[in-house]
Amino acid sequence: MKIISLLKAILSEDMNLFKYKTKKKGIFKILIPILLFFIIGFSIGSLLYTISEELSKYHLTYVILSLMLMFTSLMTFIEGIVKSQSILFDCKDNDLLFSLPIKRSTILFIRIFKLLLFEYLYNLMLLLPAFIVYIILEHPNISFYLLSILIFILIPIIPTIISCFIGYIIKLITSKMKSRNIIQTILTLLLFLPVLYFSLNSENMMNNIVKNATSINDIITSIYYPVGLCISLILKYNIIDFIKLILINVIPFIIFIIIGQIFYFRIISNSKNNKKTYKADNNIKIRVRKPIISLTRKELKRYFKSPVLMFNTSFGLIIIVIFTLILCLKGKTSLINLLSNYGISKNISINMLFYGIISFSLAMTSITSSSISLEGKTINITKSLPIDYKIILKSKILNCYIIELPFVIISILLFIVFFKTSILFIIQLLLAAILLILLNATVGLIINLKYPKLNANNDTEVVKQSTSSLISVAIGFGIFIISIIGFIFLYSKLNLNILITIHLIILITINIILYQILMKNGPKNYKKLNV
Repeated sequence: MKIISLLKAILSEDMNLFKYKTKKKGIFKILIPILLFFIIGFSIGSLLYTISEELSKYHLTYVILSLMLMFTSLMTFIEGIVKSQSILFDCKDNDLLFSLPIKRSTILFIRIFKLLLFEYLYNLMLLLPAFIVYIILEHPNISFYLLSILIFILIPIIPTIISCFIGYIIKLITSKMKSRNIIQTILTLLLFLPVLYFSLNSENMMNNIVKNATSINDIITSIYYPVGLCISLILKYNIIDFIKLILINVIPFIIFIIIGQIFYFRIISNSKNNKKTYKADNNIKIRVRKPIISLTRKELKRYFKSPVLMFNTSFGLIIIVIFTLILCLKGKTSLINLLSNYGISKNISINMLFYGIISFSLAMTSITSSSISLEGKTINITKSLPIDYKIILKSKILNCYIIELPFVIISILLFIVFFKTSILFIIQLLLAAILLILLNATVGLIINLKYPKLNANNDTEVVKQSTSSLISVAIGFGIFIISIIGFIFLYSKLNLNILITIHLIILITINIILYQILMKNGPKNYKKLNV
């Protein structure tokens, strides 16, 4: 009963994505995640059905289950590394939990269970379409339905344990370093880059899957034994494999809890002891700065203190540089071949392609969607300062420019060196970058003021699980899709420079309207916020 009560207490704040004060807003908050779930799930299911239909002719539909189980395990592993930092090591209620008369193993179990619960929510979006496709094509008996539930429950356990262990290693390495949060982010990004590579080469991989389905399945099952057991269970329903699958997941989990409880508490206490201590200095120099500069510095410090926020927002910016390097070093053809399975035409001009890369990456980068929520309890201190609330909002926008513009400028300089483009196009690129950063920053602030989450226990809840982050990213993606549709429709009818100029005029108009809304309503909404 104690464990159940503790679980309810810890998860009550994390699962409040579907809670709200009024019924109308509550329904709205429920519908958005469900709608996005079905859109993404349908897209994954459509792709899997196309591949599985070809495989079913050779009675190899089970291969798609092997692939999806392996991919889900990989994504669980990557997500686990990112989330373990906040959920296991940097939770705000660690001190409270450690002071209670609760076993260390119980606290660690609850933390990992919480991490697993979020993995189940993401994994459902990946595995449910795969199971449905298999059911449609193979018509299995009732035992498959029961086995699919068991597999869904067991498959993320081992990747989560491994990711927690690697998260512990990263924390151990970086806990004594000055810039530990930046180093954590860099290490996590390095682990995530292979996923980007595989996703960009998905078309070639899918063709190889159909041609070499049996050998690929053998490779997967030999690399990751639990997947092989799952497929063997689905095909043969062997009781020995059933017992093996349960034991191979449950035993490592129990061992990890027993051994991990010792090192878990040690790393948390060490990370606290390694925090800076400042000696009194009688020769303190007070530097006077303008309020907006001081607030922007505060925003930058908060940004670099959060590995989860840095990872989420810097990945899109790194894509700009990576794609620009591919474009410059290997040419247009190589990049188009990478992006061909996303509907990119081979007839597209290099200027149009580069403009699209910048637009996509900036549209998908939303820093301000969580900047207000991340203030947490300190928001009352900021509100008490003798500063106009408009300056506080402007400092958050300026913070976005300081973080995002360097990546864009580096990419544009590389593009200029290799392709000797016109001055007009360079100006258009810079204007597009300035306008898109402002647009996303303004939208993020408006949404975050509408749906703040000031009582979160860690940054992961704000950055990855809040309504404002979800809506802001969806709006950014929607703006990009609408822009692409417009460009495709008018590309053959208008000159590219005219087309980009029209796009910039539309962005300027939208920015003026949204900025005026933010400056009019933003201070009022900010004033109402309270913890």
